[in-house]
Amino acid sequence: MKFFLSNVQEVKRQEVPIKGSKDAYIQWLVTKDHGAEYAVRRFTLKPHGVIPMHVHKYQETVIIVKGKCKVCVADKVYEMKEGDYIFINSNVKHAFINGDEDLEFFCVINYTDDMSITTLNEDCK
Repeated sequence: MKFFLSNVQEVKRQEVPIKGSKDAYIQWLVTKDHGAEYAVRRFTLKPHGVIPMHVHKYQETVIIVKGKCKVCVADKVYEMKEGDYIFINSNVKHAFINGDEDLEFFCVINYTDDMSITTLNEDCK
């Protein structure tokens, strides 16, 4: 495929498939099905939504485009807001905790031989 053009409103929204996630949704915008070697995903979290502590083999870059949230990465906690971005390397534990308003972010990941996600029994404080 030479190119692909669409609109985020046309892409199916699914619940985030990480055990313990709450009020968190994902849309797969660009994937290997389009011929890409990476994926672009859009996440939306409702107020007080959560993506719990987890780890995976692929790398990711998250760009906040609406709202603000708390991000736990490795053993640190950061407050992120619209315009902030973070790179999270392979096998680094992380979680997202939303505040009082809707949160929206884009996440770009690479494809690896193992795309599984392991949920960790740790809180993001």
